[in-house]
Amino acid sequence: MEKKMIWSSEMIYDDEARANYLEDMRANTEDEDYQLTDEEWVEEVYIGLSDERINLDKKIEGVIIAFADLGLWQGRRNAFQIFGDNIANILHTQCEDAEWYGDTYNIRGTLHHHDGTNYVLYRIAKDEETAERIAAKIYNGEIDEKGFRKLTRSLYPDVAKVYGWKIAGQKSVA
Repeated sequence: MEKKMIWSSEMIYDDEARANYLEDMRANTEDEDYQLTDEEWVEEVYIGLSDERINLDKKIEGVIIAFADLGLWQGRRNAFQIFGDNIANILHTQCEDAEWYGDTYNIRGTLHHHDGTNYVLYRIAKDEETAERIAAKIYNGEIDEKGFRKLTRSLYPDVAKVYGWKIAGQKSVA
């Protein structure tokens, strides 16, 4: 699986990026003693997420629905979320660390929080009614991720168009 990164909070922990930012801030403020707080650095890193939301502010035909394998304090559990018809809607989380990426066929997210890790698969349902029916099946434990993939189509081609990624089986993305 080739991992095409959309956005990752890993930058927060990249010492080189932080050092470069501090050096730039000292030059911009003309203050060699300028100190960068953790809060300021996190804010700066998450500005990049806002940029990706702008890049992915694209409507799709259908409704984006996510199948999630949640890591909770009482164990793992499947869940869903419906995101509407704008790709940028998937780039929201309350988790401490997050990344969104394409795996050649699908768009996925890995979201870390204090209880564990959530693994999310984002796909497209035909319409709101179909998304609601799929959500009910997930909620009732009637389908797993494989069943979810059969009832939906990939979001990957829509995201690939934005970033110019190759789509499996096609020579290039227009």
